[in-house]
Amino acid sequence: MKTFERRMTATGLEVREASDLVTLSGFASTYDQPYDMGWYSERVAPGAFKRTLGQRPDVRLLINHTGLPLARTTSGTLVLDGEDSRGLRVTANLDPSDPDVQSLVPKMRRGDLNQMSFAFRVMPDGDEWSKDMTQRTLRALDINDGDVSVVTYPANPNATAGLRTAGSGAIDSIASAMRALESRDATSEDIASVLTRALAYFTAIDTIVDNAQDEIAEILSIPSPDDDESSEAPDDMAPMRALAVAHERRERLLRLIG
Repeated sequence: MKTFERRMTATGLEVREASDLVTLSGFASTYDQPYDMGWYSERVAPGAFKRTLGQRPDVRLLINHTGLPLARTTSGTLVLDGEDSRGLRVTANLDPSDPDVQSLVPKMRRGDLNQMSFAFRVMPDGDEWSKDMTQRTLRALDINDGDVSVVTYPANPNATAGLRTAGSGAIDSIASAMRALESRDATSEDIASVLTRALAYFTAIDTIVDNAQDEIAEILSIPSPDDDESSEAPDDMAPMRALAVAHERRERLLRLIG
C-alpha cells in the first residue's frame, strides 16, 4: 500500500466573487518545472494526470490538506483539467455562505494565501529515473481519494514533504540501481554513486527517528539500536548490508500496515 505524497506549486490563485458564487482557480501542479527533493530533482511530465482523470477520480478541495471539503469532483463543484499545457488546472465553485469559504476568500483577495499543493500516488511504472538516479520524472499519477489544497505553508519538496517521501524514493532508487547492475545496464560507479547519496540521506534523518527508535523497533520486532552494545568496526560491505536491512524492514512494515 503506497501512501500519498504531496507536492506544492506557487503559481498563484485567483478568486472571483459574485452574489451567489465564489470561483477559485489555479494550478495544483505544473509540468516540466524541476524542483529539488534534496538528493535528486523531480518534475511532473505533461500527461501525468491523463489516466487518473480518465477514471473520474474522487478528489476534494481542502485547506492545508485537512478539514471538511470546500468542493469535490464527484459533486461537480471541483473540476480538474490535466490537458492544460501549464499543468493541473483547478477550478472550484464555492458556496459564499460556507463559513470556511468566508474565512478563505479575504485572505486570498489580499494575497496572503496564493499557493496550492496536491496529494497523489505514483502508478505502477509511473515514474522514471535517470541512469545516475539524480533525476526523477513523474509520468503517471493517481489522485483518486486524494486532494488539492490551498496551503499556508506549502509542503516544500526540499523540506517537510521531501523528508516524508524521499525515504521511500531512496529505497526504490536503490532497488532500481541493483536491478540495473544485474542486467548490466549501469556501471559499478553508477551504483556506488546511488548508494552514497542514499546513505547520506539515511544519515541525515537518523537524528529525526532517534527519539522514536524504540517504538519503531517494537513495530518491526527487532532489537532497538540502543540495546546493541557491540562495537565491531565496520567493514567494506557494511553500507550494502545496512541498505539491505533497511529495505527488508521497510517491506515488513508495509506488510504490517497493509
